[in-house]
Amino acid sequence: MNAHRTTLRLAARLAWGPHPRQRLRALLLGAAAAACAVTVLFAAGVLHALSGEADRLRQRSVVPARGGAEPVVRVDLRADTWGLEQYPVVWLDPVDEGDPAAMPPGMSAWPEKGGWAVSPGLAALARAHPALAARFPGAEVLGDAGVLHPGELLAYRHMPEGGAMGAAAFDAAGFGGPGPSVGERTEVDRPALALALTGFVGLPVVLLAAAGTAVSAPLRARRLALLRALGTPARRLRALVAAEAALVFLPGLALGVLLWTPVAPVLGEVPVVGRPVADGALAPPPWATAAVAACLACLFAALAVLTERRGRGSRHRVAPRPRAGRPRLPVLRTAPAAAGLVLLALAQLRDGQAASTTTLAGVVLLAVGVPPALPVVARAVGGRMADRASGPRGVLAGRRLQYDPRSAVRPLYGVAALLVLAPVVAAWMGAVRHLDAPPPRDPTAEAVVLRGALDRVDTGVLLRGLPGAVAVPLAPRDPGPSGPSGPSGPPVLRVGLGCADAGRLLGTAVCGPAGSLTPEGSRRLAVLLGTPAQLRLVPPGTLRPTPGGELAVIAPRDPRFENAIRAAALAHPAALNVVSAADLVLQESELVSWILGGVAVLGSLTFLVLALGTIDRTAAGRDGDRLLGALGLSRGRVRAIGTEEFLLGYAAVVGTGLACGAVASAAWSAMDPAIGYPAGVLAGAAVLAALLAGAGVLGIRLASGRRPAEGRAPG
Repeated sequence: MNAHRTTLRLAARLAWGPHPRQRLRALLLGAAAAACAVTVLFAAGVLHALSGEADRLRQRSVVPARGGAEPVVRVDLRADTWGLEQYPVVWLDPVDEGDPAAMPPGMSAWPEKGGWAVSPGLAALARAHPALAARFPGAEVLGDAGVLHPGELLAYRHMPEGGAMGAAAFDAAGFGGPGPSVGERTEVDRPALALALTGFVGLPVVLLAAAGTAVSAPLRARRLALLRALGTPARRLRALVAAEAALVFLPGLALGVLLWTPVAPVLGEVPVVGRPVADGALAPPPWATAAVAACLACLFAALAVLTERRGRGSRHRVAPRPRAGRPRLPVLRTAPAAAGLVLLALAQLRDGQAASTTTLAGVVLLAVGVPPALPVVARAVGGRMADRASGPRGVLAGRRLQYDPRSAVRPLYGVAALLVLAPVVAAWMGAVRHLDAPPPRDPTAEAVVLRGALDRVDTGVLLRGLPGAVAVPLAPRDPGPSGPSGPSGPPVLRVGLGCADAGRLLGTAVCGPAGSLTPEGSRRLAVLLGTPAQLRLVPPGTLRPTPGGELAVIAPRDPRFENAIRAAALAHPAALNVVSAADLVLQESELVSWILGGVAVLGSLTFLVLALGTIDRTAAGRDGDRLLGALGLSRGRVRAIGTEEFLLGYAAVVGTGLACGAVASAAWSAMDPAIGYPAGVLAGAAVLAALLAGAGVLGIRLASGRRPAEGRAPG
């Protein structure tokens, strides 16, 4: 009979055999494969969506007309704000409206002069908010090719008759090449995201796959030992191991692909993160799906063979039953974690970008290196416990952990990695989310600052419908008084505002007898204008708005004022920017939501690794419980030994993870004074770990509720 066919038939009998432990292996390994497939396809879909957004961003980049290139459109990049979200507003003046090169992507035809073309997200927001719709009357909607995602806010304006652009306007040769990007700040840094996906998705996926392939390892080891004793070649055994695992994990991978494939096209946003994406963007192309499935299949097969090779003791190569002795654990397993600690130490000797890069590399390497080092630590803890124990219970628990530390700590690999990363991420997020409080508001007045084509502004038209408002030209800041060693005072800002108007707006006298500002009046005006400069009032008629200057509009406080002035500025034939207090408020970085999503994925996969390993460990522990019961130990003694062994391994894992997390957090905090040490997070992690330990002890007691002598004999 053909050897390959024989191997496949034997693998099928082993994979789908009736033994309860084998059925458990088929269930858990298949579930792990399905979870890994869904997770990696989700990550691939995110990268695919962001790659498409980056391509669309490049397609609408403005190409300046340089080197003799013929200009086809004049462009002025402006901005507007709704709530606290700022979005681009682009003015376009085509040389020839019939030239398609002058139109940005997503625009099929030019709107009428002075008309608007807005993104679908802005159009939908305008339908829900009439005040926003008033800014873009009769706006046309861009096609999907012109926006990064459906929720993006973007507006184009066709230059009105008699309109004017600002000093920053430039001639362009078209779109889709090197040049200024429209909405560049909305793009997520894809390389950084790829690294984050590697840490938050890649590491736990490998741990979950390793835990799945290791299910029912003792049963498989006994069967392989018997085949080895019968003279089966090692190469044939490896093929058998890979085939047996493939017959279990391939259906799981297929199930994961079938679960994700119909769901991805209908998702309108990234799960967990909540970021909108284009329709169908989370569905990677078929070749990418096939590549993901093939890579995962290779990963599971390699881990299955690696588990078999690792579990085969060199002294008992042909023994069909396990014998006394300890599996070898090379000290090199601790090398990655040690290298991570060395990098964190070296980072303290560097500064700037080099220190940040070295610290980040050290943290990632430490998180990746801690799981392989855990069996070495657990073996040392078990040996020390057995040597120092005063009773047989401690000796047995310590020796069991010392003999087989891998299966004891394998379910907790993800917990250790999470304990390293969570404090560091919490410290970073605490610094990023710490935003300065907005400046105090004046109780009686409010102001905005206009920039752009100010020399073409008709203030009468601009302030129509804003009773009590005044337009105040602001001169460029002059240097303060100079002394022998240079400027000796703050810069001076000339404000074209009379004392009467200033007193009316602020509700109190702001000028002294000589016509200069009082300290209180100067302070309140500086808060209104958002400037630290020293203010000096000049007669209104002596200052004229200039294209490079600023024009403040000050009005009595009214909740409708900002929207009204923004609508008036957008309707004006001159290209203007409106800067208000909302534009000066620091916003939380978009990266925070991605990090939170990554932590959620990491935590979920860690829980799956823990659950899968715990179920397998509980099933495997019954064989040992039967043996201890056959030696005459009561159920209480058996439970006590199992509990002590679990707590020993758990303490080794949690202690190592917390210690490495504390070291990584200290290095991370030392890198930037703005990053505080996450002592509270570490304390909370310790408390949570203690609660999980109690849950684990309860699970052991419930699993050991049956008498050890009950059940089938091992084999």
